[in-house]
Amino acid sequence: MRRFIQAFGKRAAHAMGQHFLIDPRAVEHILEAADLQPGTPVLEIGPGPGALTAALLEAGARVVAVEKDRGVGAYLLERFPALLCPGAAERLTILVGDALQIDPTPALEALGPGPWRAVGNLPYNVGTGILLRLLEQTPDRFDRLVFMFQKEVALRLVAEPGSRAFGSLSLAVENAAEARIIYTLGPEAFEPPPKVDSAVVTFQARATPQVPAELQATFDAVVRAAFAQRRKTLRNALRGLPEHLDGERALEAAGIDPGRRAETLSLEEFVAMARACCA
Repeated sequence: MRRFIQAFGKRAAHAMGQHFLIDPRAVEHILEAADLQPGTPVLEIGPGPGALTAALLEAGARVVAVEKDRGVGAYLLERFPALLCPGAAERLTILVGDALQIDPTPALEALGPGPWRAVGNLPYNVGTGILLRLLEQTPDRFDRLVFMFQKEVALRLVAEPGSRAFGSLSLAVENAAEARIIYTLGPEAFEPPPKVDSAVVTFQARATPQVPAELQATFDAVVRAAFAQRRKTLRNALRGLPEHLDGERALEAAGIDPGRRAETLSLEEFVAMARACCA
């Protein structure tokens, strides 16, 4: 895998949160979790020097790779194709731009109808933002996502009620997908080594979101208020709701003890409160 870094010929950009993956076992886990078939359209976020990209192409996938770093993008467009197995470059599309702003849909649609797969070693400083943007597009556009995160963030993504890691991010993920950690990595799995451990997380899209579309805005408001000050009881925390939403009445109607704290509630209980607010 280091040959791709050597071919790139430049150091990772600290300002962009770049850490190049050099652990082949991580690539194997990502490929297995992505469950690719020959011709599967895949969106890759942050390909970097292209070690995972090459593995995806060797597995027969058709890849649309989004890279923010213009220097990396130039390498991927100009020198990287020569490093690939015969015919692989024909199945690769490189888009240079910010994954939080660029729309890869036209390039993916050119490869075939959705749902598609998405994979990547996400920059830790924007990883959750990218994930949430893609989860909004499940299950119609993406049915499975496999991403690498800082381990601390990964634990929040898969956290269950009652744990210290459980919060609004956990609920956003649970609403759209079933998430689980499949592999953990130490700093030595990257070049240069980060100061934290990392984890690969899979997201299997649900057939329909857990939160009904008509309740989403109210649900978001309730969750935001409930977790704004985690140490407060729900009775006190929900006083931060907009004036048109009565938190006290919602707790009573949903049958939830106002002395509880936000991290003890399940997604279903938050939905019940949102529904009570709208009644």
